[in-house]
Amino acid sequence: MSDYNIQQRSTLEMFPDELFFELFEYIPLNDLYRAFFGLNTRIDIILKNLSNLFAEWTTNSDDRIINIFSSCISRLVIWRGGHLNLYRFNKLRSLKLALPTIQQCNEIQSSSTLEHLHIESSAISHTITEQLSFLFLTDAFPRLRTCRIDEIQFDQNIFQSKPTLLSLMTRTQHPTKLLSLCPMLVHLRLNLKNNINEFLPLDIHSSLRYLQLGIYSTEINLSSVESIFSVTPNLTRFTIDGPCITPPQNKLDIFSLASVFTRRLSKLRFVYISLPLSESQSDPKEFENEKELLKKLHPLFNDIVFRPRSYYAPGRLIISSIIDSKTVKSHIN
Repeated sequence: MSDYNIQQRSTLEMFPDELFFELFEYIPLNDLYRAFFGLNTRIDIILKNLSNLFAEWTTNSDDRIINIFSSCISRLVIWRGGHLNLYRFNKLRSLKLALPTIQQCNEIQSSSTLEHLHIESSAISHTITEQLSFLFLTDAFPRLRTCRIDEIQFDQNIFQSKPTLLSLMTRTQHPTKLLSLCPMLVHLRLNLKNNINEFLPLDIHSSLRYLQLGIYSTEINLSSVESIFSVTPNLTRFTIDGPCITPPQNKLDIFSLASVFTRRLSKLRFVYISLPLSESQSDPKEFENEKELLKKLHPLFNDIVFRPRSYYAPGRLIISSIIDSKTVKSHIN
């Protein structure tokens, strides 16, 4: 090609296709559409062959752009209601419904590509639980690695193992059964609203390393917590966040919990405990006197804080194995 012809080409057109493929994945979808779509045939062909775009679908005004790039989107966060036509997203690996509706959840079907599924809790969670539970318990997502759904119900007789699942956030009345279905699970965030009445002779779950318990009832007792510990002896990190109401009496007292740690979790390296205090435990002076005693309960009880009662919340006992608050937050998250 002569020097003259080279000079007539735009600087943009001189870049190789490989550079465009890599560059376009870092440009927000709206900017990609405005700056490059329809520029010329070569660029349009490259755009249509992208495979790893991220998109946030917030309003109906995004519909045209989403439709144009639907086959190129691998990560999708949806903030709008209404019909989605999810079947268009044939390369989708990550899906988050931030404001889920019944209609949208009913659109979620089997996918051989989906690796990350995140359904936020909502006022209609109880009506979509059955559909999502069925999809989770069957072989609908054979490559699923991380999942967040409000609840998993074991009402169906058919359920499949999830050998690829590594991280899960949910609520269920059958945690040990859930663990048996997810043999490679490393991280579990489990929300409990009722005590666990599950006494099945299940095998030890050797993979789980990080367990987070969210306690939503003052009726949850130590037996429920210990039933989970009994099948997860390899835990190295554990957090528990108690309810935000003042309990008439603490059914999860720190003395019994420390004893269970010693008895069940010999590999534990990090703990974070946040439990509400009853009315009789709300005297700051009395608590300060017990601080050193509490530290002796377990070698990981390094930092102990009493948070006084406020108008909106009960006093709380907060115990952590790490003293620095910023480091604690990074471990919890």
